[in-house]
Amino acid sequence: MSASPLSSPAPLTHPAPVRATPRREYLRPVAAPQHARTLAPFAWLCVAIVLVSLGSVLALNTTMAEGAYQARDLKIEIADLHQQRATALTQLESNSAPGALAARAQTLGMVPAPDIGFITLSTATVLQAGGA
Repeated sequence: MSASPLSSPAPLTHPAPVRATPRREYLRPVAAPQHARTLAPFAWLCVAIVLVSLGSVLALNTTMAEGAYQARDLKIEIADLHQQRATALTQLESNSAPGALAARAQTLGMVPAPDIGFITLSTATVLQAGGA
């Protein structure tokens, strides 16, 4: 292997013979086949799926928010009812105190009993405290 250039063949001095009859072509360009399907229906399907998904997420989120508001309203109502119960119990305890009962009885025109009596049902007699 040497670094010398290869010698080129001698140029042709005779031109190529020309055919008298036209050459029959076996290869010819043809048009690309037409695609029967387009991507438009698939794209519309994808868009519809995305829109339905977003709509369902929106509906779910709205329902959950509505439920959260209802739960908050119920908690507020429960707190109010607990407050009313506590107020009613306080009022009941103050009204059932002996001093309050005596004052209310006097406003109704009742007087204290001088003697306390008991009835025995077996003998149908009245027993008084401090004596018989």
